[in-house]
Amino acid sequence: MKDAAGKTIKKTDFVRQKGLTQHTYGLVWNANYKDERWDVIGGLSLQNFDCTHFGYLTYAKNETVRDAILANGRYRYYDSPAHKLDGNAFLKATYKIDDHWNVFADLQYRHVGLKSDGYNDKYYLDDNGTPQKHYLDIDKKYDFLNPKAGFSWQGGGYRIYGSVAMSHREPERNNFTDNGSYPAPKAEQLMDYELGFTHTKKDWRFGLNLYYMDYKDQFVQTGAVSDIGESLTTNISDSYRMGAEVQLGFDFTPWLSFEANASASLNKIKDFDEVIEDWTNGTCTIHHDNSTLAFSPSSISNVFLNFHWNGLQAVIQQQHVSRQYLDNSECDDRSLPSYLVYNASVSYTLKPKKILKETVFSLNFSNLFNKHYANGGWVYSAVDEGSGFTPDNRYYQIGFIPMAGFTMMGNVTLRF
Repeated sequence: MKDAAGKTIKKTDFVRQKGLTQHTYGLVWNANYKDERWDVIGGLSLQNFDCTHFGYLTYAKNETVRDAILANGRYRYYDSPAHKLDGNAFLKATYKIDDHWNVFADLQYRHVGLKSDGYNDKYYLDDNGTPQKHYLDIDKKYDFLNPKAGFSWQGGGYRIYGSVAMSHREPERNNFTDNGSYPAPKAEQLMDYELGFTHTKKDWRFGLNLYYMDYKDQFVQTGAVSDIGESLTTNISDSYRMGAEVQLGFDFTPWLSFEANASASLNKIKDFDEVIEDWTNGTCTIHHDNSTLAFSPSSISNVFLNFHWNGLQAVIQQQHVSRQYLDNSECDDRSLPSYLVYNASVSYTLKPKKILKETVFSLNFSNLFNKHYANGGWVYSAVDEGSGFTPDNRYYQIGFIPMAGFTMMGNVTLRF
């Protein structure tokens, strides 16, 4: 497009409006059988989603552009109808062997159908370097079989349990429309193994859960975000999560208790080819086989001290989250530092004799010591050998999502 002086208009400021209309309908049906030993439940569910994704250009700074495409007040620059069918059937049975032993099995069949066409809100350059609209032609069907089996033993305040399960997850729309340099997405598969132990006494309780999660084509955040700030994900061909979760509680007195939970984990890539931008050659592929998965802290812990007397309750919480990497290269320069924050709450409950069952007055205090930290972010990185930016010394930009400083909120809850 050229202006009145005959010069090609290459860019201008603009305002756009993006939206979505959606209609959802479906059905759910369950049946249950239970006797002294058997507890069986089965069911069907079906959901249908009909959507239209659209976007309007509502303002352009350049007068020539504005007169050409905004004569009616706005210009619909993309339009993409989409359809998703999600149905499943399941059967779950628990069998009580005796007063101590239980076994269970669960089987689910799930079908997902995804369709979308029309134009996306992205553009790409053709072989002649001319911008072209991104046409969508998505028609995918997924059939998943998700089995699970396990056991539990309990007695004398002790409980031991274990399970093995397989599950699947289909790609989201963003995996097709905003996938960048990565190939077309695949469905995720997970094998989950868990073994746990709990012990409960009058004044204290303890729990330990061990897990190993073996993934094929796991969806993991790349550190990139879309043009509206959504975190983008891609398949990691072979990865795992392995760790332990601990819970501990004490009742020091009838009015003072202590609760804590913590997890420690390894979240590793076994096999992944990362595709990043190369300013000279287009793209660059870097292989990873033992790096830490993005946005996966190796340790998380929470500690609570709870004072409760009559209708008064006061809780102090300490939370710690370890370092999180913003991409899958395990580079400290592209990561979120660990943080430790404190929160507190105070509430008082009244039980009126008439009209109301109870009234609760509460105050919540977040980030008591005004800690400056971020619990989310994004990263862009690229290589360019001629400028000294190698795969081991990339050019990068980082955006942090900071958390609020000290905040206080009060509320009143009325229960009738």
